[in-house]
Amino acid sequence: MKKNAHRINPLRLNQFLKVLLMFKFICILVLASSLQAFSKGYGQTRINVNFQNMPLKKALKEIEKKSDYRFLYNDDMLLKNDMPASLNTKDASLEEVMKIVLNNTNLSYTLGDNNLVILTEKGKAMAPGTVSGKVTDEADLPMPGVTVRIKGANVSAQTDLQGRYTLNIPDNNTGGVVLVFSFVGYVSQEITVTGNSLINVQLKAASNSLNEVIVVGYGTQKKENLTGSVTVVNLKDANKRVTPDVARALQGQVAGVQVNGSGVPGEGVSIRIRGVSSLNSNNPLFIIDGVPTFEPFDFPNTDIESLQVIKDASAGAIYGFRGANGVVIITTKRGKNGPMKINYNGYAGFQKNPKTLSVTDRVGYQKIVNAAETNAGLSLAPGNDPSSSKFISNVNTDWQKSGFRTGYTQSHDLGLSGGNDNMSYNVAFDYFNQTGTTVSGPSYTRYNLSGNIQGKKGIVSFGTKFAYTEGDYNNLAYPHLHGTGNQIVDLVTAIPTMPIYDPNRVGGYGGVDQNTQRAISLNIIGVNNLLNSTGQRNRMMASAWMEVDILKNLKYRISGSYDRNDFRNTYFDPIYDLGWFYPNTTAYYSDARGNYYTQLIENTLSYKLNVKKHNFEILAGTAYQKNATSNLTGVALNLPQPYLFSLDNVSNPANKTAYSNSFITKFYSPIFARINYNYDDRYLLTFNYRRDGSSQLTQQHRYGNFPGASIGWNINKEKFIHLPEAITQLKLKAGYGILGNINALSNPYPYQTIVNGNASYVFGNTLATGTTQTQVFDQTNKWEGKKTTNIGLDLSLFHDQLAFSSEYYINKITGVLLGVPIPPSVGAINTPLVNAASFTNKGIEFTVTYRSRDTGPFNYTISANASTVKNKVTSLGNGGNPIYGAYSKTAVGGEVGELYAFKTEGIFKNAAEVAAHATQTGAAPGDVKFVDTDHNGIINDDDRVYLGSAIPKLYYGFNFSANYKNIDASIFIQGNYGSKIANGVYQALMTGQYGNQSTDELNYWTPSNTNTNVPRPIIGDPNANGRNSDRFIQSASYARLQTAQLGYTLPAALLNRTHIFRSVRVYLSGQNLYTITKYKGYDPDFINDGTINRGFDYGSFPNPRTLLVGLQIGL
Repeated sequence: MKKNAHRINPLRLNQFLKVLLMFKFICILVLASSLQAFSKGYGQTRINVNFQNMPLKKALKEIEKKSDYRFLYNDDMLLKNDMPASLNTKDASLEEVMKIVLNNTNLSYTLGDNNLVILTEKGKAMAPGTVSGKVTDEADLPMPGVTVRIKGANVSAQTDLQGRYTLNIPDNNTGGVVLVFSFVGYVSQEITVTGNSLINVQLKAASNSLNEVIVVGYGTQKKENLTGSVTVVNLKDANKRVTPDVARALQGQVAGVQVNGSGVPGEGVSIRIRGVSSLNSNNPLFIIDGVPTFEPFDFPNTDIESLQVIKDASAGAIYGFRGANGVVIITTKRGKNGPMKINYNGYAGFQKNPKTLSVTDRVGYQKIVNAAETNAGLSLAPGNDPSSSKFISNVNTDWQKSGFRTGYTQSHDLGLSGGNDNMSYNVAFDYFNQTGTTVSGPSYTRYNLSGNIQGKKGIVSFGTKFAYTEGDYNNLAYPHLHGTGNQIVDLVTAIPTMPIYDPNRVGGYGGVDQNTQRAISLNIIGVNNLLNSTGQRNRMMASAWMEVDILKNLKYRISGSYDRNDFRNTYFDPIYDLGWFYPNTTAYYSDARGNYYTQLIENTLSYKLNVKKHNFEILAGTAYQKNATSNLTGVALNLPQPYLFSLDNVSNPANKTAYSNSFITKFYSPIFARINYNYDDRYLLTFNYRRDGSSQLTQQHRYGNFPGASIGWNINKEKFIHLPEAITQLKLKAGYGILGNINALSNPYPYQTIVNGNASYVFGNTLATGTTQTQVFDQTNKWEGKKTTNIGLDLSLFHDQLAFSSEYYINKITGVLLGVPIPPSVGAINTPLVNAASFTNKGIEFTVTYRSRDTGPFNYTISANASTVKNKVTSLGNGGNPIYGAYSKTAVGGEVGELYAFKTEGIFKNAAEVAAHATQTGAAPGDVKFVDTDHNGIINDDDRVYLGSAIPKLYYGFNFSANYKNIDASIFIQGNYGSKIANGVYQALMTGQYGNQSTDELNYWTPSNTNTNVPRPIIGDPNANGRNSDRFIQSASYARLQTAQLGYTLPAALLNRTHIFRSVRVYLSGQNLYTITKYKGYDPDFINDGTINRGFDYGSFPNPRTLLVGLQIGL
């Protein structure tokens, strides 16, 4: 069965047609807008005006209001020709209008770029030494009062109310003169005059982060008055990362935020904000335009306007238990006042695995296996025995070379936005596709359509947001009879004497023979081509809000949102023969589908009060939230050929079944409030409060109260403290708050008794029906608690050129829900959750940013962040019994997921060393010598010790960006220092058994090669040389050139001639370009659970190296 066999699904076809229809609609809008822009550029806008006996200057302004034309003139010249004008036209051309308006005057006109009409006196041209033009801001709005001066001379002018200027150059020679355009709060711009007498300029707002408005819970706050731990993400830096997931874009960009992920297309990431907050999920809450979600990966990053991360309870308390792991607030792009703008942002490129592991070829593999069989006293496998007629010498498969391939990725975003004083809009269409880097492996395709509208009418403001996403996944598959395996481990340990293809086997792919090779080895290339695992995810997110100004400074706001996900996951395992241990004689098909949604209604009332220097902002609100999940799974066996993926294709009812049908509903009903107070912008106070209620807890413990408070002191605004002029801001801040968490409770009503109604019992030789309780729950379960304390310093120098921020925090997590074993005599089959565990996280965070002065053609920005986290377990309940994970032990006094295994001290060189050592069952010369750490003379599990932390001592990120005229460049370096990884892949390659081995294994011990740390290979491994030990624990420290980008923006003067393009930028970008590390695995940045098993890498799909070219266009 070929994995990508063509088949038509009516539902998928219908969805495709809908997307195609949407795309056609957008294309029509784009075409219409382009034609409109084109026609405007050539003066074909029709004019409708009606005025009588109006002064000439006022008449020109009236024409400007009713058309897209703008006039450039000298006031003195206009005053000399100020003849009253009368005009009544409908759909008139510019030529017809100007002929009437300029009648009886000595003026003539010419039409310049961008519908600029230049007036001059008849018979005169603009003086050779005169330069004129218009100055606008980033929204293309005119800027009055801009100073235009000649660099190095005392000659200047100012723009008028329409942003127009005229500057006379004394020597009448404009060539080589440099004009300086400056305005308070904007970046000055220097332009060299090259003979063109018309120069239009667009000024950009100067970077002043202190005046920046930060989005916080249910409102905004000025950055200089912010007291909580809230970080604004630099989207220019984050969006240079090629990823469909906004969560991945956070990696290395925010101090205190740790992100780990794999290279599987469309797969989520593991996020931890200031360490571990739970033994279950630690991912933060995402708020997207007011809609809460824990799954942010369905939306394009290019649609994001702003991104903030809340890290402490003093700021996050207003979100209650949902924000226990932190909060990421996302605001998407909205339309701005002005004509419609069209923006395209796209890229395409290829991806490859940056590293291959050094494994043995046929000769090396057969050498190791032959030695292992000889050491075990076994005969040689015929396939590896040169003296056998079945010796394999003509197969030498390089599974990494054959299994890995070049993947491709592309993204195309199209946005339309605009508006006026009363309403604005934004519409965006996104297409993303990524194919994995394994042959016929995973892939991900996403279609997204979104739009929003905002408006204001009198005292009422309103808005609505809609987004629809379809995500199609081609997942990693594994034979269903063998549970969940690992494709990466199976690929690298596949033996080189197994062929990729074998026409004599069912399915056409190669496998091993039990008698010939004796190895259990899986052909992953065959698996990827034969098996089929797909996922489809359709998501609709909609929200609407309305705000009413009841009285001055008193506002009421109501908002509602609906976030629905419909999913379908299919899995197909056909009949095939992939060799010994991996045949499949029964075609298997499963189809799981369902949906889950969140409904939310929120009401808030806010009031602002200013009394002299006292400023209050008060907010109170209520909310009602409903979460529901439903799913149904069907399974069919013995599908007939040709295969049709449908349960109805199986006629025998015994071969198909439906199970796992469920419907779960959860309800939450909170109230919340916030008070912001500041005195003269010097003394700052914020108080947040939320009372949450959940249906998942008993009535006695259903409600939780979560307060948070923070204070701040803007020292630089104190009159009695005289700081150096270089200090722009100096602020001290501190916060404390309490949060709750019940994410560990998956059952909607976990306190309800679950019974088995079919528990029959014999009474007096009679079978009586009965009921017995099968699961028990702790009726005292309550909210997990998280208390956060932090103190910080914000320092800004040289008018915010240099900014520094630092925080120290302590998080105490108590009552963590943990599964505690109970005696079998209870009669329950489950392990109930109880509020048993507690731990603390402590750390320091630093962020520093330097921006060069924007006084010339070259400017740059440098930013860096670093953070530490120290975790300590303070309680585990149940007598403090530790929790064992893969290569880890979590115990009181230690860390969550601390690495734990045997310690080694070399290789036994002879029998005397074995006899002198502590008793080690199965040991012989050439075996690993394990340390008797408890000195009891026996090597057993009690000799395992802690071998390092899986938590880095330091996380860091570094961004550098620069531009020179129209050229821009940037790099992003990210990494961590001081952690360890248990390399499960390397361990699988160093077993000395029948699987393929690392080339390091070739240096195995022999009586003539005793100077080695590699033990003898021996089938069965009687000494357990391959057990978990420090042999496989390696440094996880790394520094990675995560992103490098080089771009070029076409000059505005060139684009103005097209009358269509507003901006065009092309760029080259690379990702995961180079990594400095001692780790022997594929990638030290690997996906993990973030808790108990965070330090164990057993074949995480490697992150690819990406090279691409991109294009950004503005119309």
